[in-house]
Amino acid sequence: SLSATTLPCRRYIENRDFSSVPYWKLSVAAEKEGISLKAVSSSAFENEADAQSTLAMLREQSQLTVSSVARKVAHTSPSLLYDLTSLQKEANKKHGFSADKTLSIAQSLYEKKITTYPRTGSRYISEDVFEEVPVLLRKIGKTLSNSLNRHSVDNAKITDHHAIIPTGETPSGLSADEATVYQMVSNRFVEAFSPDSEEERMQVRFTDGTNTFIWKACRQISLGWKAVQKDTDTNIDNGKKDEDEQVLSSLPNLMEGEVLPLLNAEITEHKTKPKPLYTEATLLSAMENAGKEVSDAESKKAMAECGIGTPATRANIIETLILRDYIRREKRTVVPTEKGLAVYEIVKDKRIANAEMTGSWELTLAAIKAGQMPPEKFAQGINSYVETICEELLALAPQVQKSYPTYRCPKCGNESMGIYAKIAKCRHEGCDFHIFREVCGTFLSEDNIRDLITTGRTPILKGLTSKVGKKFNARLVLGEDHTTTFEFEGKKGKVRGR
Repeated sequence: SLSATTLPCRRYIENRDFSSVPYWKLSVAAEKEGISLKAVSSSAFENEADAQSTLAMLREQSQLTVSSVARKVAHTSPSLLYDLTSLQKEANKKHGFSADKTLSIAQSLYEKKITTYPRTGSRYISEDVFEEVPVLLRKIGKTLSNSLNRHSVDNAKITDHHAIIPTGETPSGLSADEATVYQMVSNRFVEAFSPDSEEERMQVRFTDGTNTFIWKACRQISLGWKAVQKDTDTNIDNGKKDEDEQVLSSLPNLMEGEVLPLLNAEITEHKTKPKPLYTEATLLSAMENAGKEVSDAESKKAMAECGIGTPATRANIIETLILRDYIRREKRTVVPTEKGLAVYEIVKDKRIANAEMTGSWELTLAAIKAGQMPPEKFAQGINSYVETICEELLALAPQVQKSYPTYRCPKCGNESMGIYAKIAKCRHEGCDFHIFREVCGTFLSEDNIRDLITTGRTPILKGLTSKVGKKFNARLVLGEDHTTTFEFEGKKGKVRGR
């Protein structure tokens, strides 16, 4: 859990402390065979003055030369079938479902015998299951005319269970959320066995003699599996779309050395951006890859066995961290709490929170399972690890313990009143006096608490929120019965539950 906590904490701090830097690019426009060609400079300018002088020279020259033309026909395989983690990521990304909710729904669909076992880490099926695919496709009302795509078929990549697929049973009595997840599994099943898509891609480099400008375009030859996406409006996770790539019905004929008149040129301003805060989908990816930034498919395969947790436990790890108040959901992002950040600061450089080491254990356990390593060697390593983390944590103890000042308790009169992270309370035996530090959505500062217990009142607190969501300003007053009340302008109102 600690190694999983470091991921959103580290990303949150990076994001919070990121200093955005402006940069400028040049955008140019030309035309060929009636097709508008909008190209962007391959390099950026660190200051606007350089961009402006380059723009002036470019407009004066008013032409572009084709320096290279690359065209190729590419086949794109469909996405693999779902394992639990990829299903959770997609459901979070497209429908806002938490990982735990998706697991619960997938388990319910399995118990209703509509889909197969959900707690799987494999995105493949075996040869014998592949033989049943034509029948399963017919049962869910789909037929594929061409030979079935074998992209998701591999006996060697089956773990304890194969990928999540429909069983062919007719779904009935499903809730709206169950129907959503079932449709995802069903659509992915059809996609996975559909033909590859085929497209022609073109990349052209223009030059003004000094600077290079790049234009990219794509022509769809055959949709293949993308026809399923088009029919169902189901988005897929098969790579990132290139925002600079124009989609055209036909591609122009351009030759190296060809000169085109410059129709337009302008400067565009940009800013560097931090890595985005984690969503549950991206946090699951980070846990799956043990915190490493992994983009290419081969590396992802290599990392598949060394993530934090397993497909069956990652949702529970996230829920446990939320329950322990280390992280919280904020809209669709996952951010650390004050407590989570405090813990992170203590353990961030310690082995107990090392995400990559946690992942390496999974590789070692897999080696033991395959008979490639004696379990005694792993046990020795764990013993050494436990000794190390205990030494590290014990060495931290004096720094971790905070010296809290004490005040006179207004109820029992003893110098035993302490102010803590979430509460101010009397530590004297038998005295139950306490004040919660969060009041109507506002966090009381130490000065606020000190004023309340020493003078009996706080200054005016602004931006308090009532139960119906209305904002108001008031001061807190400590009564003779040692309960707190609000004091408005000439009015008083008791703070319930305080």
